[in-house]
Amino acid sequence: MRKRDWTTQLANTIKAATERPFSWGEFDCCLFAADCAQAVCGVDPAEAYRGRYSSEVGAKRLLNKLHGSLEAAWDACFFRIQPGLRQRGDIALYEGPNGRGVAVFWADEFWSVSPDGVGRIECEPLTMWRVE
Repeated sequence: MRKRDWTTQLANTIKAATERPFSWGEFDCCLFAADCAQAVCGVDPAEAYRGRYSSEVGAKRLLNKLHGSLEAAWDACFFRIQPGLRQRGDIALYEGPNGRGVAVFWADEFWSVSPDGVGRIECEPLTMWRVE
């Protein structure tokens, strides 16, 4: 269930992340999306991952060990939706120039982590999850 003030909390989470630089295991696309999910509904889908990796290889190893795939990790917390049914606060998996990434849908756009911080991105969602 979404929090009563989820829109304010999500906007504040995104705003606070706009100048935070990318760092595996500290601030990457999955951890940002998980922070947003916490702002929306109080569920932390990355709880088992936080502080347990510091590189791309480490992230992939831990993901394979705990869930096997990004889809399975997000499926463990939220249910999938068709991309055309997306709402503010929902999570999207997309194929980007550096591989798969995760973004949050907000203000009619997708937001994800770049080397310099969170910003709007162009993406075509492969899969989406309803965060509630």
